[in-house]
Amino acid sequence: MRRKIVIAFITLGLAFPSLILAQRQMDAMRDRAFDEELLYLPNEKLLDGFTAGMSGVVADLLWIQCIQYTAEQFRGDFKFVWLDHMLRTITRLDPYFTDVYQWGGVFLAMLKHDDDASINLLKSGIPHNPTSWQLPFEIARTYVLNRKDEVNGARYMAMAAATGEPPQFVIDWAKNLQQRHNMYDVERGMWLDIIQHSGDESMRSTAQRRLTEVDLRQLCDALTEAAKAYAARTGAVPGSLQAMLDAGALARLPEDPLGGSFVITPDGTVLSTSVLDTEKEARIRLLDGWIEKFKEKEGRLPAKLDELIASGITHGLPANPFPGVQWEYDAVTGAVK
Repeated sequence: MRRKIVIAFITLGLAFPSLILAQRQMDAMRDRAFDEELLYLPNEKLLDGFTAGMSGVVADLLWIQCIQYTAEQFRGDFKFVWLDHMLRTITRLDPYFTDVYQWGGVFLAMLKHDDDASINLLKSGIPHNPTSWQLPFEIARTYVLNRKDEVNGARYMAMAAATGEPPQFVIDWAKNLQQRHNMYDVERGMWLDIIQHSGDESMRSTAQRRLTEVDLRQLCDALTEAAKAYAARTGAVPGSLQAMLDAGALARLPEDPLGGSFVITPDGTVLSTSVLDTEKEARIRLLDGWIEKFKEKEGRLPAKLDELIASGITHGLPANPFPGVQWEYDAVTGAVK
């Protein structure tokens, strides 16, 4: 703990001269009538040169300044002219600063009444913070409350419900919105549009698989309801779809056109291994990117995946989508499977 405190003070000591230098340069620019944006806050690319590798610390200091600015504007002319620029600067310096995305999105939507800026800021944070349910939740809330757009709201609320460990009210709200809107039809229409109009063969191929996965997810929902009915009648979760067929709970065994199979979790949820494979591959690509960033930053591969969190690359690791399966990480090659 003592070592961490010493490092923190050294870091602040190194960062403050850079900020003072930046402020002096801005003061000098003021007399030359430079662009108004630079007179208030250095361009984020300019800041990169001043932070001397301490961008996280500078981002923290600028976030405090942003909160103070927001409070002053709230009591003043209520224009928030610099709010979006300040938030973009902070998130560029520290793309894993989830509070800035979350509360910055709230400030932009509720105080500045700029829904587009709010949604764009929150969307930009999702790839860097895939386990933060708060970001898609705030997007959904903006769509539903501000734009009265429940279709897009339902899409992002479903994402929030499936991300990290959201509270129960998020899960309940997602279910309520999805019950009122057939999200499968919305997603199906999106992929069909790509298949029909995209000139990219690879994109059309991907869209075709996603379209099949939509059908599989909808089928899994129906199978899950049948499994729940089976459990209510027999007092036990079915061990397989064959057991449900034998008991008359299914008219026939379903087929997976992608070559996968169906599994039943201990709570009776039916899942498609084809859909799980797609989710697994996407999460492995995300982990691979973080491992590469860690290697660039530290000059070595992480000894274990938890080092990605300790180093600040991410605030959390995505779980393996297959129930009960953990990631296998090879510290020698950096491969995840």
